[in-house]
Amino acid sequence: MTVKEYKQIAYGEWFDYVDPADAKRAHARNVQRCRAAIRKHEAKDRKLHILLVHGSGRSSFKSLAHEFSNSQFLLKSAVRQFEGDEKYEITEIRLRDYNISPCNCCYSTTSSLCGFPCNCFPLDPMQELYPLVLSCDVMFCSTGVNQSAMSSRLKLFADRLISLDGGFFVAPAQYREKDADWRDRCLALSTKLGKDLPYDPRTWGRVAAYFIASKDQNNELKTIAKPKASPLSYIESVAWSLWDGFSDYGFFHADPWYVGAAANPNEEMAFDKARYEKATEVKRQAAHVAAAAVALATEYRKHPPAFDGGARHNRT
Repeated sequence: MTVKEYKQIAYGEWFDYVDPADAKRAHARNVQRCRAAIRKHEAKDRKLHILLVHGSGRSSFKSLAHEFSNSQFLLKSAVRQFEGDEKYEITEIRLRDYNISPCNCCYSTTSSLCGFPCNCFPLDPMQELYPLVLSCDVMFCSTGVNQSAMSSRLKLFADRLISLDGGFFVAPAQYREKDADWRDRCLALSTKLGKDLPYDPRTWGRVAAYFIASKDQNNELKTIAKPKASPLSYIESVAWSLWDGFSDYGFFHADPWYVGAAANPNEEMAFDKARYEKATEVKRQAAHVAAAAVALATEYRKHPPAFDGGARHNRT
């Protein structure tokens, strides 16, 4: 691939370079995968599916750091208690290995313009991750703190999950380019249905928990304003942002529902792996968070929570 060809793919619209017939076939495949994942989740006699989502930019050895991230290390230690147990199926995703496209924010125009599975990017690697989310019972997300927020990779992943939460089903035969005519048809549909617009909460009843590492958590330098200007620490701010977003998607949370590994920002190698191996209290907390989430997910397998119509004031 030449530099010019790469720039066309990276900065142009994908549909300018992909045969519409290929895109339609890809969408049909995406529908098939998602339907299979939903059937798997609905099956009674199966293992509890635990999904690990690593959001760090260095969550694989492909990063320039050539090592796992601290947050990934934290999460992986928490799930050791389930490894080898026949009751559980564990799937691991390193978001750094997926070049996910940013959400086009179709929902901001009209909810009916948001399609399921996402028909903005039928060939995007997010299509490989939708079935994993649909089939899971509990999702664990790990992230560092970047600019007082979750990692950009995890945010992209979370944004794109909106397709699962109420996205209008687009059958393979219905697929076509989302041009101005498609937009106008969706707007007309929304106007016609009004308050009767359907809402399919495909991630409802799943459980989530978060594993967060921060270099600046204990930073007392005057140049760092966050600990002084907000009642929330860096880790707490990220945790509540995740709680808010995934609660909107229908995820539930046990108590406790997150754990943070704080580091001393005034030391280089702020929270290296050798030090983490000795951080027995942090690892104990991480294991406790994971166990609480799995226990809640196990309970919901037996007694699924009643759908609340889209509100979240009654959710854990």
